[in-house]
Amino acid sequence: MKECMKPHALLHTVTGVGLGMLLSNWLGLAGEMGMWWGVGLIVVGVVGEFMIAKK
Repeated sequence: MKECMKPHALLHTVTGVGLGMLLSNWLGLAGEMGMWWGVGLIVVGVVGEFMIAKK
């Protein structure tokens, strides 16, 4: 469980949730707000990965 709480693994989870929200919007299961939450989570995941890589 300790490995799951490291920033790299958490950012992969955030990005995965964002992709899931985009996919659910594409399938018509989520509204427009779900699409924007998905895009926001993907952006947070990608930017976070670059911030961790700079350390």
